[in-house]
Amino acid sequence: MPTEDLEYYTMKVGEPLTAEEKAEIAALKGRPIVFDEDCPPMSKEKHEEIRYLIRKYKTRYITLEMWKKEFPERFKNKNVG
Repeated sequence: MPTEDLEYYTMKVGEPLTAEEKAEIAALKGRPIVFDEDCPPMSKEKHEEIRYLIRKYKTRYITLEMWKKEFPERFKNKNVG
């Protein structure tokens, strides 16, 4: 895909929404969330784990290293032995 076909958008945190942005959000109200194989629904347990990591590390960028440190049991090879 040529880069000239890409559209970029940057939103600064704390800026108020524009009328156009508010209209876009309003148009989405009531629409169902559609999950697919690239975006499966999240379990309540996984959601709570993510919220825990966000609060503990004070970031919304969760790395694999954070997951391994906080939930090492998920990364153990259970077939070895």
